[in-house]
Amino acid sequence: MYSPHIALLSAVQANDTRHKAKLRFQRRASDNVYTDPRLEQLIVYRALLEHLLQQKAHYDHERELELKRLERFRCEGINERRLQVQEQVVKKTQGMLPGIVFKLRNEMDKLKHFFDIDKDREVRKLDATLYDECRNLLIHCQDILDKVH
Repeated sequence: MYSPHIALLSAVQANDTRHKAKLRFQRRASDNVYTDPRLEQLIVYRALLEHLLQQKAHYDHERELELKRLERFRCEGINERRLQVQEQVVKKTQGMLPGIVFKLRNEMDKLKHFFDIDKDREVRKLDATLYDECRNLLIHCQDILDKVH
């Protein structure tokens, strides 16, 4: 079992007499600060949703670029083999989006459930800024998913 408070010496440090042995794992002052697990959960939800939104925006942009490139190739009269390759690239970029949207929906549902459980808004009392950011992010994600269909 991993315990960061247990000091371990590396083999080199233990056998080397020229240098004092140093702890491999040192505690930081911030390690003694305990936060509510619900706040940590909110931080994770926020990070996941922001990451998935970035991925979706990236693949939307890539899809648009590849579609423009395909149209340009058709207008220029590029050979048939090159057109087929470009069509495959477009299909692959489009194929990434359903998975990202699926993950985004799942994480949104988990966050909604988290908010539903916290009917008294106890988490908001702990960190109002984080709570409001997550609420706004949830609304933003819902707007983006509504545009998908």
